[in-house]
Amino acid sequence: MFDLSIHGRVYTDRLLEGWVYVTGGKIAKVSRERSGKAAAEITLSDSQFLFPAATDLHVHLRDWSQRRKETVETGTKSALAGGVTTVADMPNTEPRMNTVEAVEKRADLMRAKSFADFALHAGPPDSPGSFAALKKAGAFAVKLYPPELGRFTEVLKETTRSRMKLAVHAEEFALVGTERAHLAEGVAVRRILGGLASTSEVRFAHVSTSDGASELERAKRSHSGLTVEVAPHHLFMSDEVAEERIGVTSRVNPSLRSKANAAKMRRMMRLGVFDFYVTDHAPHTVEEKFQGAPGFPGLELALPLFLTKTNDPALVSRMYCEAPAAYLGLRKGKISQGFWADMVVIGRRSWKVDPERFVSKGRVTPFAGETMRYSVEHVFKAGRTVFSGGRFTKTISRLAVDGHLH
Repeated sequence: MFDLSIHGRVYTDRLLEGWVYVTGGKIAKVSRERSGKAAAEITLSDSQFLFPAATDLHVHLRDWSQRRKETVETGTKSALAGGVTTVADMPNTEPRMNTVEAVEKRADLMRAKSFADFALHAGPPDSPGSFAALKKAGAFAVKLYPPELGRFTEVLKETTRSRMKLAVHAEEFALVGTERAHLAEGVAVRRILGGLASTSEVRFAHVSTSDGASELERAKRSHSGLTVEVAPHHLFMSDEVAEERIGVTSRVNPSLRSKANAAKMRRMMRLGVFDFYVTDHAPHTVEEKFQGAPGFPGLELALPLFLTKTNDPALVSRMYCEAPAAYLGLRKGKISQGFWADMVVIGRRSWKVDPERFVSKGRVTPFAGETMRYSVEHVFKAGRTVFSGGRFTKTISRLAVDGHLH
């Protein structure tokens, strides 16, 4: 007997009527016909379908001295409410995650408080010999910010040696905040690409301009290790609209761009230029946003937004479920035999984005008031219900290290 069966419309490589069977936290069978009994059986309604849970490679969960902005608990509950069961935390915490002690402390906090599985980025350590120790402490990757890009060659050498991933925020720091800020991304992308070997593994974080994306599209033809992120606000929002809606609180890094740029980015997405869809979930208090703090919360909105704006489950599954999980070496992101049973029941219904109802402490988004046509109604993590009807159930949070969940 199986632990769980789910019957209804299921997205595998397309939407089909079928049964999904779960045993021991993993998908035991996907069948067009009923194949056995289960201890628990769920039948989806005609307005629902089963979809892989998402993995978000770029989130800021705050906590520690920034608990007023977000905690690990509120941030990862927000993730579950958005159909995301694995998150990769960024290192610009307070204190910063660029020491073994800080990474170990963060891993302990995440194990205790996270409602989602997780991976950790570290900042570059001061000592080159510390990279392997950061990995042993629990960091799977190193993240470089614009002021640190001068260390790119050194850090790439060390991450390659330590078999860690490397992510970069590619903007020329000297241009940020100037009249030439719109050129900062393209300049930094070209400079980084000029120092890469064909097999160098580098992930370009939240690329925001068609100029930078075009450079990366060309580079990927001869550089097998390059991957590229894109965030929802750079695809589906513009600086003009955001400023009209939420004024000075529309600031984000990288900045929002023009409507024309967003349209080009969407066309490039359809052509496969971007590998990963990421939220860059960056919550702040309302007061901080009015003082210029950059970033938006995005975890509980990103999946419904992506489905609504594209109406393309295949694209959404590839960029937000399958590819990011594979990047972490996880058997997630597909409804297929042998994969972890991390799945989402998606409902086809209309609802309006109301930031005051967010689980996240972040309440400022330029998407406020927009109508979504898809909703996250039920979330399974390793075959167990972790979110349903607005309620959360915590399970053991596992750390992604060397491609395995522990």
